[in-house]
Amino acid sequence: MDMEQKLLLAKVASALSDPIRLRILDILIKGRDETCISTPHPELPYALCPYLDVRPKLDNIAPSKLSYHLKELRDAGLVEERRMGKQVFYLVNHKTVEQFLQAVKESYLIPLPDAVTPR
Repeated sequence: MDMEQKLLLAKVASALSDPIRLRILDILIKGRDETCISTPHPELPYALCPYLDVRPKLDNIAPSKLSYHLKELRDAGLVEERRMGKQVFYLVNHKTVEQFLQAVKESYLIPLPDAVTPR
């Protein structure tokens, strides 16, 4: 594994280590539903407004706490931010998730030689 893959693994694993961030990703991956109150983004109809759509699903956590967790997810490349006027929308960055899973697979799920296979 090269250094770039190691950095990706560490950054993404760190971001995924918090239960609130996992809940945010769960909400974002499900996308819009009947409880969403923001105006949908015309180009990204599944993207969510964090303060109008995500925050209520997180028991109305403090906006500063939500901002912190979104920043951690953004810094790890797990979410993308898109703007429409003054409104901000978030969606899961599938490319980063796929890269992370591929790096885990290549690094930790490679077949072991027969001589060292655990019994």
